[in-house]
Amino acid sequence: MNKKEDIYKDDFIRGLIKDVELEETSDQFTNKVMDGVMQDWLAKPIEMTKPISKYQWIWIGGLIILVVLILLGTDVRTLISNADNPFLNQLDAVFLQPINQVLTKVFESLVKLPVMVYIVAISLGGLAVFDRIVNRLLHYR
Repeated sequence: MNKKEDIYKDDFIRGLIKDVELEETSDQFTNKVMDGVMQDWLAKPIEMTKPISKYQWIWIGGLIILVVLILLGTDVRTLISNADNPFLNQLDAVFLQPINQVLTKVFESLVKLPVMVYIVAISLGGLAVFDRIVNRLLHYR
């Protein structure tokens, strides 16, 4: 559409509604509408479900830690790189070698941290666990 058609349609619509008087709503209009919404909500409540439960996150985290420990604790990468299979060599070059390099750098930087950082981290974790235990005890009584 071009601007002239829009202007003509706008003028036509304005002409139609200029003679229409606005009506006042009753005092109970909002209450009636909200009561209807509440009745509809009570009949069909909205249920929210988490896509991944807490226990699934724990399993996923455990598997990731297990894979990291296997990659660091064993020579899986060197065994795969020494194999004569081209697929395994490609897997080592594309996937395992970069992961090994990143994990080695992370652990080297963690070793260089002062002991106080570890003490503070363990203390904060202990406080979080203590807080959760106390909250559960207070809510169950």
